[in-house]
Amino acid sequence: MSEIRVNKVINAAGTGSVELTQGATLPSGKTLSGAGDLNLTGIVTAASGSFTGSVSIGGTITYDDVTNIDSVGIVTAGKGFRATTGGIIVTAGISTLSGVEVPAGGLTITAGESYFGGGLSEKATIVANKLSAAANIDVSTGNVWYFSTNETTTGTPNLRWDGSTTLASKLATGDSVSVSIISKPNGAGYYAQMTIDGVAQTEEWNGGSAPASANAGGYDITTYQILKTGSGTTDYIVLANVSNFA
Repeated sequence: MSEIRVNKVINAAGTGSVELTQGATLPSGKTLSGAGDLNLTGIVTAASGSFTGSVSIGGTITYDDVTNIDSVGIVTAGKGFRATTGGIIVTAGISTLSGVEVPAGGLTITAGESYFGGGLSEKATIVANKLSAAANIDVSTGNVWYFSTNETTTGTPNLRWDGSTTLASKLATGDSVSVSIISKPNGAGYYAQMTIDGVAQTEEWNGGSAPASANAGGYDITTYQILKTGSGTTDYIVLANVSNFA
């Protein structure tokens, strides 16, 4: 192998750079350094790269496995976007989504207004039983509950978040939640009292009094509009209503 040892290489005219017609190879451990610029119009292929300053891309950049993305323009994710930790935080502007699916964890909007241009649907919880035999209403599952079995006696709905979490722990003072229970009274079942996390509450009934007898048939819908007013176990305003559809 031959070697050429020189300090500087310029073109034959002495005015510009030379052309490496067959490319150039840097041995392992060697670097290409200097205070000038590296201007390439082709493709740069590298196993890794390290930049101590800013990187400016005039076109499209495609990459995997990065720690942070800070963009002043639009970031387009061609195959979707997945946040495995940390969530998505939008501090300003409008987020336009053609569809949103939240399989777990819930969706929290802490401020501002929310607009829905299309239809909204809510999943109901269907229980193949009667409430008098299955009184727990887990709000974490849904706010509309349907008990498909004919009632045989009175019952007391118990509203909670789930079997291990209280509803009180999920509501701050000033928060409100609405729960609707659809049942089949069958001339025997009605719900004159309710509890929250196992504690009896004082209901304010539409019409001034709680139901005292069961409707003959059809479907009852019992609705509770609940407003938390403090930190105590009975610090709630409970507006209750029952209607029969037959």
